[in-house]
Amino acid sequence: MKTEKLVSRQSDKSINIVANCVESLRINNSVKNTVRVYDNGMIGVEGSLGEANWAELEQKATEKLAQGIAYPETHQKPCSVSVDSVSNILEEKDFIPKVQHLLERLASENPDFLFSDKVQLNSTFNSYQSSDGVRYSYKGNQFIVSLSIKHKGSANIMDEGFACESDYFDEDSICHDVKLVCDAFLNELPHTEEEEVTVIGGFEPLFYALQHFASDLYFNNASLFNGKLGQKIFADNLSVEVNRDPTKQLNIAFFDAEGVVNVDYVNYIVKNGVLERLLTCKRSAEQYGTENIGCASASYNGVPNMGADSLDVTDTADSLADLVTSKAVYLSLSSGGDMTPSGDISLPSMVSYLYDDGKLVGKLPQFAVSVNLFDMLNDGFVGVTEKGPFQFGKHKYFVYKAKIVNKA
Repeated sequence: MKTEKLVSRQSDKSINIVANCVESLRINNSVKNTVRVYDNGMIGVEGSLGEANWAELEQKATEKLAQGIAYPETHQKPCSVSVDSVSNILEEKDFIPKVQHLLERLASENPDFLFSDKVQLNSTFNSYQSSDGVRYSYKGNQFIVSLSIKHKGSANIMDEGFACESDYFDEDSICHDVKLVCDAFLNELPHTEEEEVTVIGGFEPLFYALQHFASDLYFNNASLFNGKLGQKIFADNLSVEVNRDPTKQLNIAFFDAEGVVNVDYVNYIVKNGVLERLLTCKRSAEQYGTENIGCASASYNGVPNMGADSLDVTDTADSLADLVTSKAVYLSLSSGGDMTPSGDISLPSMVSYLYDDGKLVGKLPQFAVSVNLFDMLNDGFVGVTEKGPFQFGKHKYFVYKAKIVNKA
């Protein structure tokens, strides 16, 4: 028999913003506790909120073994690791005054716009321990800016957005980035004449492929990548990784929900274009005889399953200037995208900008991006970088070739 005990403590301070003003402060502190018991190929799980009665949780988890939920009982060597990546972002007493000053400056520098939504300070403590003698703990925090931007002459609820997360606060950088967006929004441009363009955006189009990396789909012949495990099917410089490196990730524990820690905190699904591994947890890895890559997730009272919170794409360039040397389209706000069974992706763009010489030049009319998944990740893949026009926080620019369709 094996037992596991997990604790997740969250402390969230969220400032609600309405029309350039601080409206309210919400503070939410939560504690989630989990006990898992493994025996004879079965698992029992019991969870609680608040302070835990561990003996009672273990007893109830043991009783739930009778439910017959199959799960492998794996063991590890005794190990103890503790990581504290907490940064001194803002003193609690300064949180509201600093945010209010930020809003006043944003309103002054961008008089044609109203800013709403929220700013957050979040901190996390996660711990995992097992009867094998494994002891892991992690502390982290992050600062999140999430702004909905409304043009004062618009009838819309919102017209644009700005969102970023970081482990520091820098008013100058935030104001710089928001002004970039607002200035470009005001400069309306005609449609680009090219039908195929270089697109700069986030990982949204790649997310449509994630389910097809799942071991359950793959080994049940429901994945687009069926039969291609171990083969080179993507661009030479494309690598998709599970990355829990606490020096590179924000507020993500270095171990997954099953207490798995990868070597150097990284494991690859795709490496240099080769599909090397699939998304797994301990159960699916044993079921299909494949490698567990350490990306499991679980609710506090549920059985672990495959997760994706730590997925990343390896940088291919030092800056966006190295990847994009001519005009491109920067996708700022998109909605309602989808992918067909054959891998054709349609991504409607609500707000996009012409990008030229390292700058957001102006706003383009609405259109949709059309690209096939395999084309996007092969010859159409340009690269990934963290350095671009925005200064504040953590950004990833995913660059690829695509067609522009459904022009407004």
